[in-house]
Amino acid sequence: MYLNRIYKNFRLTISIISALLLFFIVTLKAGNTLTIFSVLLDLVAITLLFSLSVQIKEYIRINKISFLSLTFAVAVILGILLMSIWTAQMFMDNLVQKLNAEFSVFSFASNVVGIIYFCIFAFGLTFVFVVLKEFYYSKRIKYNPIYFQLLIFFGILSALSFTIFQEINKAVSTAFMVVTILLIVKNSFGISWIAFLNKKEKYKLLLISLAITVLASVLVGYSADVSLHSETLKSYSTGFNTIALLILIYSLVYFGVLFFTVLFHLPTAEAFDRKAEEVSSLHLFSTLINQVIDFDELADTITDLTRKVSSADASWIVMKNGNTYETISQKNISEKDITEINNYLLYSGECKNLTKAKICSIDKSSVKSKLSEHLSSVIISPLKTQTEVKGYLLAARKSGLLFYDDEAKAINAFSEYASIALENSRLLKESIEKERLEKELDVAREMQRKLLPANDPKFSELHISSIFIPAFEVGGDFFDYYTDKENEFSFIIGDVAGKGISAAFVMAEVKGIFESLSKILASPKEILVKANRILSRTLHCKNFVSALYGKINFITSEFEFARAGHCPALLIRNGEIIKYQPKGLALGLDYTESFSENLDDLKIKLQKNDTLIFYTDGITESKNQLNEDFGDERFLKTIKINLNKDINQIAREIISEVSIFANNSTQYDDITLLILRWNKN
Repeated sequence: MYLNRIYKNFRLTISIISALLLFFIVTLKAGNTLTIFSVLLDLVAITLLFSLSVQIKEYIRINKISFLSLTFAVAVILGILLMSIWTAQMFMDNLVQKLNAEFSVFSFASNVVGIIYFCIFAFGLTFVFVVLKEFYYSKRIKYNPIYFQLLIFFGILSALSFTIFQEINKAVSTAFMVVTILLIVKNSFGISWIAFLNKKEKYKLLLISLAITVLASVLVGYSADVSLHSETLKSYSTGFNTIALLILIYSLVYFGVLFFTVLFHLPTAEAFDRKAEEVSSLHLFSTLINQVIDFDELADTITDLTRKVSSADASWIVMKNGNTYETISQKNISEKDITEINNYLLYSGECKNLTKAKICSIDKSSVKSKLSEHLSSVIISPLKTQTEVKGYLLAARKSGLLFYDDEAKAINAFSEYASIALENSRLLKESIEKERLEKELDVAREMQRKLLPANDPKFSELHISSIFIPAFEVGGDFFDYYTDKENEFSFIIGDVAGKGISAAFVMAEVKGIFESLSKILASPKEILVKANRILSRTLHCKNFVSALYGKINFITSEFEFARAGHCPALLIRNGEIIKYQPKGLALGLDYTESFSENLDDLKIKLQKNDTLIFYTDGITESKNQLNEDFGDERFLKTIKINLNKDINQIAREIISEVSIFANNSTQYDDITLLILRWNKN
């Protein structure tokens, strides 16, 4: 960094020293016609030009100035140079008329004005030459610097030859001059960078190049004739005057050729702009395909680019949604017009089994009169993945303008990229949604796990066995034990309608309600009625809860329970299975008095070895690969086969039979099984 700064300061110092040397040498020369002085002036002038060119080139490179801006800068500089000639002429005329001092004073003043004038032209023409050099090397297919290097070489020879040979041998100087001009003409052709400008920029370039051609021709006239301008430059450096003339000739020829080149490019400028837009849009899509982008944002980008690619007035995208089509993005067209055109093209069979872009004229169709805009031509292209058409990309034009085959091909290629980008975005959206649901399910599973009892309580009078198997999507099964009251054991088993985190939240609320009510109320019916009343404030009808609340009195051996729309209770006694299904509506289905009226309490006097089985519908509604339910019959049969076994063994056998029946089918609901065995006489 430090060395770079020193280098920059060194170049600036060289430029300043060169200008000062010119001033002092001209002052010392004072009419001396020795060739050595003239050659020395030329060498100092060339050093100044070289130093300036390096600094100007670096400035252009660092600031990345566009071609159009550089062209405009050349026009401004040539204008300034022309104004400098006119201003200097007026100044010198006034100075001669008004200055009545000694000749030495006049000579010093004219030298000061002259060096300023010389530096202005040195900087201005160096800038023009550097710009011409940039134009020569830009956007070329083949890098061939030899012709430009020859131009510089013969330009310097021409400058020095006019100084060295002067009047002795003009033929040598003229020969160098002719070769240089021929190289200028050669280097002025093959202008390739204008092809990369759009139509608007080409119009601007046409006007600027015309202005430069006019300015350069006037300046060439001043430099070629015997005038105050040419004599002033010659007084400092004959060689520089030659170089200035050559740079101006180069400007005249180059920008003259540029003017006609742009003029010939204008008729095809619009077509080129459209092709450039197509390439740019396709390149953008190749980037978008590999990027993470919102589906709606992508659809809007596609419709916007479609208008640019096809020079259309309107565009929209429709996607299949069952047997209908849904508009997902639109630009510059109303919903009404979209509906009418969709009905005409998609529902009427006009574009049935479309495999590539198709041009459809609606100028003379029945739909024309129904449109609010004067649309005349439509391109429709399928958006497909592999062989399936997912939707359509459409573009429309107004005012009788039609689409052509090359535009249809462009839209067809464009829609293929769009299809891939949309499908990638859709899959990404689904993946994000799936990930969100999985996280939600993880939260629900964790909530459910924490809400369920960690261990079964142990009593001498009662053996308890429970099994809970959560579904993939997390159902709403729950159960809990209450042992706060002396000589009494209570429990709840239930199922919240719905799945996922919403069911888990309801489950948490219901469990808390029952835990509180079990401490203050005695009757299972009372507890269910009170719970239903509390849930009326928060529970939506879609989240109703089936529940069975029971309690066992260890002293009286009495089992009392109430059932709110839950699966029946099963009693195994003396080898028989007895089903108890007292009346009761699920919690949340009815908040009136009829809920209490339709809820029955049931009491059973327990005997030794009585077994009570409570379960949720995840067992009986478990499905196999044929979509058949496990059902009550298989469930009761499994119990009957194993009723004399230990309750833990009975529970395992039931779950085993359900698993064998399901045969790896997805478990869509929780499975909860609670078995109690009474051991007291």
